[in-house]
Amino acid sequence: MTAPTSLRVPRPDGAAIAAEVRGSAGHPLVLLVAGGESSMDWWRPAFCDLIVERGFRVARYDQRGMGETTLGPPGSRRDGLEVSLGDALAVLDAAGAADAHWVGFSAGGWVCQLAALDHPDRVRALTLVSSSPTMFETDDDLPASAERLQQAWANPRPDPDWNDAAAVVEHHVDIDRDYAGDEFDEEHDRAIWADTVRRSPGMHRDEEGGEWADAPRWRERLGGVAAPTTVVHGTSDPMFPFAHGEALARDIPGASLVRIPGGGHELPPTAWPAVVRAITGSAAPTGN
Repeated sequence: MTAPTSLRVPRPDGAAIAAEVRGSAGHPLVLLVAGGESSMDWWRPAFCDLIVERGFRVARYDQRGMGETTLGPPGSRRDGLEVSLGDALAVLDAAGAADAHWVGFSAGGWVCQLAALDHPDRVRALTLVSSSPTMFETDDDLPASAERLQQAWANPRPDPDWNDAAAVVEHHVDIDRDYAGDEFDEEHDRAIWADTVRRSPGMHRDEEGGEWADAPRWRERLGGVAAPTTVVHGTSDPMFPFAHGEALARDIPGASLVRIPGGGHELPPTAWPAVVRAITGSAAPTGN
């Protein structure tokens, strides 16, 4: 298996996206779009290798302010789906791919939905994991987040000592525990944050803060998604309860729904086989 290639993708507003591509040139690309405030480490190397072994290339990247991706000059930060979609397309361009199978987790799934609607020529297929057909709206058929998660948001944990890498890791592992399903793979989650913090010059402390900019509703447009789509959703997701996945599968023509029994708002190794099957079953690989 070829060694990963690191990319540095400049953006017009001064930010620079840190990305990595695995796999052989000429193989179809799988673009992994993580949720908000996630580094590329969220997509574990072993997960990426499972896809590469099936004849694909894989691109993963740090979201803004995470890992080695910069925010740009002070005061220049812009958040929201438009910016996130532009970053994803820029990574696709840097990887030299005309299109890709887009895999989006949580807010990354929003980015993938908009890519399929607004840039259909760049989207070969979709896999939407633990996502929703709306951003923050409360539609009648979409239940609210679990009460325990709402309580965690209302009572945030105190900041750790940002100069103590181990304390920062444990801080984020504690937060992620609230998003787990029936079981929490603490070892897996800790490995994600250990790698993220190690690669983050600011110890993953977002000094500027910021909120996602509003985006126009797109749910009513989902009937126009032409890309083959698989929705993967945990039955115990506290962030987007399972009905959100069911709604996505209904709204997108021909979409299939894969249940992860007991799964939360997470992607532990126990869920990898289902996601890899969804990815590799929707786009034809090239060789091995």
